Amino acid sequence: MDGYPFSCPIQVRWRDLDAFGHVNNATFATYLEVARTAVWHERFGGREAMDIPFFVKRLVIDFKRPLTLYDEVTVWLRVGEIRGASFTFEYGVEAGGEIAAEAATVLASVDNTTGRPTRMSPEMRAKLETLQVD
Repeated sequence: MDGYPFSCPIQVRWRDLDAFGHVNNATFATYLEVARTAVWHERFGGREAMDIPFFVKRLVIDFKRPLTLYDEVTVWLRVGEIRGASFTFEYGVEAGGEIAAEAATVLASVDNTTGRPTRMSPEMRAKLETLQVD
């Protein structure tokens, strides 16, 4: 998908479905989490949960169409705004060449030893900038 430098395929599972045979709305948040974990591992070298020095501060999802069991789903990801101690991941959830949802998470930088907010390092900012699109 144009404008998104990272993609993560998602396997829709039986347990993801609601009574109507659609992927439950809350499960979309899990799909975003899978993409965030993949990007941290592939682009930032993280291997353990504590390697990720951010927590989700805000989550917004705009649903466009339902997903079903046999949809081939891809979550596309890019970095939006970067601030001193936070940044935004922007997502496109695609199935069958159509956008099923657009979403954003604001992530806050924390010191994993104290749990307190902190400014991100210049090195982290530079890595995040590689996922921005003009």
